[in-house]
Amino acid sequence: MKHSSSDFLIRESTSADEKEVAEVFASAFAPVRMIYRPTLETLSHQTKHPWEETRLVAVINEQIVATVQFDLHEEHLHVIGLAVRPEFQRKGIAGHLLNRICDHSASTGRHKVVIETIKETGNVPLFEKLGFQIVNEVIANWCISEIHDQLHFVTMERTVVV
Repeated sequence: MKHSSSDFLIRESTSADEKEVAEVFASAFAPVRMIYRPTLETLSHQTKHPWEETRLVAVINEQIVATVQFDLHEEHLHVIGLAVRPEFQRKGIAGHLLNRICDHSASTGRHKVVIETIKETGNVPLFEKLGFQIVNEVIANWCISEIHDQLHFVTMERTVVV
């Protein structure tokens, strides 16, 4: 069953949400980690970027069921780490979160929302259904897979009306 936005609350995350957000990530990304994972070298070189990040959470019955971060760039909003608990996937919640980000992008005068994914996860068609288009695809040499010889890092954009 698809959820309407009246079935759940989308709000900015607070520090009190950290544990539950981590649980959402762990459950949502467990199947993805069977497809790929960052190399140890990549993990050791990760640095905090200078952009301000905002985290949203989707809440049903006082339980966080999904989360996503985004940061503001000069010309676009960049989506980071969209995660939905497996039992709530394919119910429209990710679409509502992304629509909220697109609304925020428009309100800040930015015409684009950018999201990145690994093609082999199967997320590209899902993001295309949500209005994103592929703008770049490169070999993902920063991650490895036990089941794929090669992985592809895909950048996708959705144009928003300002």
